[in-house]
Amino acid sequence: MTQPIQPSTLTTNACSSESTSTDKAHPTPTDKRKTQRMDKKPRVLFLCDGREGLSLIAQSVLNHKADTHYTGISGFTGKVFNEDAACGTLRRYNIDCTSTNLKPLEHYADEHVDFVVALTPSAVQSGKPFPAYGKFIPWDITSGGDVTEMAMIIKAINDQVNYFLSVYLYR
Repeated sequence: MTQPIQPSTLTTNACSSESTSTDKAHPTPTDKRKTQRMDKKPRVLFLCDGREGLSLIAQSVLNHKADTHYTGISGFTGKVFNEDAACGTLRRYNIDCTSTNLKPLEHYADEHVDFVVALTPSAVQSGKPFPAYGKFIPWDITSGGDVTEMAMIIKAINDQVNYFLSVYLYR
């Protein structure tokens, strides 16, 4: 005859917000998970000067490849952002171009992002304050203008996003 399973008095409910003083003194693995960002994906801020829309391209490529793992956002340091160039390039590759997370860098000043990816040196040289971040990653995506150069740029961005995912996705 099988014995009924008896509830253990030492188990903790991962969803429970109640804790005792002994729980705080000796945190369990469940308690440690509560302090991690379980409900949020890491945020990646792609940054460019805005002339060619590179940050929107990088954000869209990351979201296209790994939107279940990361939240891609984009910023720019210049006065204007060339959204038409970015979206035109992305449409050629059937990648969704959504600029809802595209803001001037100043918009992110009081926020925290997990990664800041500077796509061009001019984005860093603007002198504008960055948001708080966990890791800074400089890329040097060369600027272009015509269709052939933009194809090379999106390939370079795609390669860099693939490398980023290979390094940070499964760490």
